[in-house]
Amino acid sequence: MSQPLPSDFPSSAQDKHRYIETLRLTDFRSYASLDLLLDGRPVVLSGPNGAGKTNLLEAVSFLSPGRGLRRAKVDAIARVDGNSVAPAWGVSAGVIDGDDDHRINVGQVPEQPRRRLVRLNGKSATGTDLAGLMTMMWLTPAQDRLFTGPASDRRKFLDRFCLVHAPGHGMASLRYEKARAERNRLLSDGITDAGWFEALEVDMALHGAHIAQARAMTASALIDQIDSRPEGAFPKAVIALDGDAEERFQSGLSFDDVQDFIKTQLEANRPRDRQAGRTLLGVHRSDLLVRHAAKDMPAELCSTGEQKALLIGLTLAHARAQSARRPILLLDEVAAHLDDTRRSAMIEELLDLGTQAFLTGTDALLFAAFEGRAQNFHVEGGVVSAQEESV
Repeated sequence: MSQPLPSDFPSSAQDKHRYIETLRLTDFRSYASLDLLLDGRPVVLSGPNGAGKTNLLEAVSFLSPGRGLRRAKVDAIARVDGNSVAPAWGVSAGVIDGDDDHRINVGQVPEQPRRRLVRLNGKSATGTDLAGLMTMMWLTPAQDRLFTGPASDRRKFLDRFCLVHAPGHGMASLRYEKARAERNRLLSDGITDAGWFEALEVDMALHGAHIAQARAMTASALIDQIDSRPEGAFPKAVIALDGDAEERFQSGLSFDDVQDFIKTQLEANRPRDRQAGRTLLGVHRSDLLVRHAAKDMPAELCSTGEQKALLIGLTLAHARAQSARRPILLLDEVAAHLDDTRRSAMIEELLDLGTQAFLTGTDALLFAAFEGRAQNFHVEGGVVSAQEESV
């Protein structure tokens, strides 16, 4: 049986100033090459649509576990020039971590274009290694439909939050999905050998329990942070987890008890799963439920503006809950959807957090409330140029 994954992040990763100091892109999307020197303050990227602002954010997102903010395939990122495609793309960053510094290199393997190579300080690394070094969150226009879209989108949103409390959460998810896919294959092929199912269900129960535990811890931290703050520019959210395993953790059951519950549930549900040809119950079906607290209304029934404000409020609450880790925030075209009051409130909160945030927008005036307290760059035609600090 696999050994349990750690459910907390290393204590050495706490209470340090952490930020990206240097960023180099090579043949990444619209950039043949790019070098940026950063000082830890928020980074404002302004310029016309299609200039490459989101491409830059996507490059930064690859310094964290997963497939980046666009969830793009490795072989669909290299720069295209006419009919020519670059042989490989790369992202390199120097990260300041308190008194230490680290080098992260992520890129495509030219000989194996569908494979991504990750190196930390010159050595091969995993997503868990990156999660242990720093955490990253992002908001993009695609997430504006988070509350009205499928539950899978909300799970992905929550699961990225979970990496703070369990750097191994991503690996647990991969292992769970691998076992589930193999179990689904047995179901669809009509296999009835109980021994084959038991082996896979043991793995699914172990990794499923880790996933549910991380989600329960994350939801608890979010609830505590939201409840500890007065009403502000962003509406308070009431959040809940809709999932059998997660709810059992929240009720106080032990890890072993939840693991046994998942295993028993999988075994008992084999006949129904066999009829459906797939696994019907499990942490892969859980959901994050959100309500507008002041209106006592489900988020999906709120106005578009209220949904956006709730989404930003949740992200800021999560950032506050892990402020000691100095999470890096990627906020794509967020400011344009806010009125002046909420835009200023968001900027002040980012500054109060003391974390490095990357923000994009078509108009630099959207970020005037920074009042020189951010690094400002203009992006156009694949060129990124520093702007006056007074913007």
